[in-house]
Amino acid sequence: MPAFTVQRVQNPTVRDHLARTAMTVLSSDSQDQGAISLSGGDKSLMKLQALAMLRAGILAGEYYTATNQEGKLIGYTLWMPPGRDIFSTDEQRKLGFNEFMTRLPTQGKEYFRTTYLAHFPGFVNGILGPTGKFDSWWLHMAMVHRDYQKMGVTRALINLVREKASVSGDTLACSTTNDNNVPVYLALGFTHRGRKMMPSPWGDWPVHLFSLNTSDIINV
Repeated sequence: MPAFTVQRVQNPTVRDHLARTAMTVLSSDSQDQGAISLSGGDKSLMKLQALAMLRAGILAGEYYTATNQEGKLIGYTLWMPPGRDIFSTDEQRKLGFNEFMTRLPTQGKEYFRTTYLAHFPGFVNGILGPTGKFDSWWLHMAMVHRDYQKMGVTRALINLVREKASVSGDTLACSTTNDNNVPVYLALGFTHRGRKMMPSPWGDWPVHLFSLNTSDIINV
């Protein structure tokens, strides 16, 4: 099994930024109904949506990388620690989110406002509690290059944050819109807390919610 190194990176280099962007595009599923719906049915906006999240998350959250022996980026995770939320400040939104929202078609803007914001926060709060998401380490992105999948890269990246969060007994949490990711998160030690179908004019899509209590002593 190839050797790799995982670590937190606070100031990514230009080379790292380019590799991260390429991996995001490589790993993006153009058939993900959730991503399609949140892009207003315009698949060309999916890359912009992902990059806006990356830039805002690296600015205000915590970014962890996995690199191979040659120093090539092979995976990363992006988290918002307790007390922070993505796109919650003007500074974050200026890094691509405002442009994304401007470019959304009218139907997409309406869907984001009247459907997504009306359903998703309530679903999460109903399970984790009214401040559960805000009080958790929320995993926004977990990407691994396809040549390094099923080699323990995601596990190693998540364990970095799990160990850090366990000092204060904080919870890790995340959601996915891909049914195939459910067994992956379960294998990583997360508990499947709930599933909700989100209505959409482009096709209904599932949201799965997970959490991991770091105060429990378990081997993941």
